[in-house]
Amino acid sequence: MNVKVASPSVGQEEIDAVIDVIKSGNYVSGKRVKAFEEAFAEYVGAQYAVAVSNGTDALINALFGARVSPGNEVIVPPLTFFATVASVIHVGARPVFADIDPETYCLDPVFDREVLTERTAAILPVHIYGHPAEMDELNEIVYEEYDSRDRLRKRHKPYVIEDAAQAHGAEYKGKKVGSLADASCFSFYATKNMTTIEEGGMVTTNDGRIAKYVQVLRNHGMVNRNDHMYVGANNRLGEIGGAVGLIQLRKLDAMNMKRRSNTEYLHGGLSDMKLPWLGLPKVKPYVKHAWFWLPIFIDEDELGMSTLEFRDFLKEAGIGTRFRYVEPLYHQPALRPYGEHYSKLYLPNAEKICGKMLGLPNHQQLSQEELDYIVQTFKELG
Repeated sequence: MNVKVASPSVGQEEIDAVIDVIKSGNYVSGKRVKAFEEAFAEYVGAQYAVAVSNGTDALINALFGARVSPGNEVIVPPLTFFATVASVIHVGARPVFADIDPETYCLDPVFDREVLTERTAAILPVHIYGHPAEMDELNEIVYEEYDSRDRLRKRHKPYVIEDAAQAHGAEYKGKKVGSLADASCFSFYATKNMTTIEEGGMVTTNDGRIAKYVQVLRNHGMVNRNDHMYVGANNRLGEIGGAVGLIQLRKLDAMNMKRRSNTEYLHGGLSDMKLPWLGLPKVKPYVKHAWFWLPIFIDEDELGMSTLEFRDFLKEAGIGTRFRYVEPLYHQPALRPYGEHYSKLYLPNAEKICGKMLGLPNHQQLSQEELDYIVQTFKELG
């Protein structure tokens, strides 16, 4: 048995769409990208959607659109892909880490407030593994400074920018992610819940100023053919991405339903075993999870082996897993030039969780035989 941990769900429709673009001779952002933007904005419930070349560029352009600049701080989680933090550095701002909720693994608003300062320009929550962060509480966070007589001197609200790269179609209190903040960022990498094949990303917002700024930035900062208003870059999405994205978007709900079904089957089978070393994900009752990952937490002492050793055990059995985010991001060597304090930081929830998580296969291509095999393999380990 060879059970892949991830597999793109692409069929003949997407192939035909790519061929159609090639035959058309129109490859740069055009009518297909525009149609994809309009459909995506409608899907998430935002007024604007701006397509870009990948998820990292979506984050960078959204931060620039929110006027985040050198000297500013941006609150980020320590448990996510490094692009979330790198995007902050690329705009010249300083990443500030806040701890995570031990159940959802998302930024905890309680800890966000502890690191909030007058320099905080934005909060960048990640809907990690497809579970939305606590957006209501995050959107309400305001910095207040008082004088010696406890009189309010300053008050400002940082921008909130969703990193929804793992959460296409997820919902929070009846609203889709992508419409829950000042701006939201998506990735269409090959293994995400939906793909545009050639990578691809999207910024959604209800703020026309942010949308216009990102539209200009992604195209070399040009407002017309000869006038460059800003120092932008070439972050455009091509017509192949737009064409494929339209088809994938139409399929997204069905693909997510299959991910959800797979996850519920595996979750139920593993839960029934009552394995003392296995921690299964919890989902808030007001959330619709997108299940980019099916994350499991390993109690290494109870299991008697490390998470890495358990990953290798599953690999030997022919079951692929994701073993990522093995340490909090503030320990990454790339951050050392930006401050010695990062290597000395210690956030207890992140330290407990990082390196003890595995992602099980739950993608749309899994067969019932493969799902049964995963459950049986865990059962044999006992």
